Amino acid sequence: MSAHDPVTGRRVVDPSVYSVEFKPRGGSRRFLGLMLLVSMGATAYGAYLAYEERTTTTYGIAATLGALTVVFWASWASTTVAHLHVHGGVLEARRSGRTERFDLTSHYTIIRVQGSPRSSRWKVLIERPANTPFVIDRTMVDPKAFMRVLHAYHHGV
Repeated sequence: MSAHDPVTGRRVVDPSVYSVEFKPRGGSRRFLGLMLLVSMGATAYGAYLAYEERTTTTYGIAATLGALTVVFWASWASTTVAHLHVHGGVLEARRSGRTERFDLTSHYTIIRVQGSPRSSRWKVLIERPANTPFVIDRTMVDPKAFMRVLHAYHHGV
């Protein structure tokens, strides 16, 4: 049986999980940024060759490289990085300029875990009234570290 704070009614947890900021995982965004830079260089070189040679083939290659650069830019621009922070049992998730808060200590917060932290299909779904569930997966946070904090706060996980 876990202890509860007599004033707030919240669960008392180990101080090591009271305030935890999870390192954002932005590997895919960095990779897309690198691909965008390479593509921009190739496009510039292709445009230079098209200007020098003035053939239909070099124009086509330059246009194709330009289109590829636009695709990489759009992918890079639409990729978001989530920032997750738990403080006193409240999970704060910042993504795409929006901040959402979930009280992990509340019995009214419905949390479902799919898979184990070792599985590539691991995800945590937090129900939101009148909305789709908020999904946390391994692309956003280290699964083992997040589950350790979640187990400390939430009653039904």
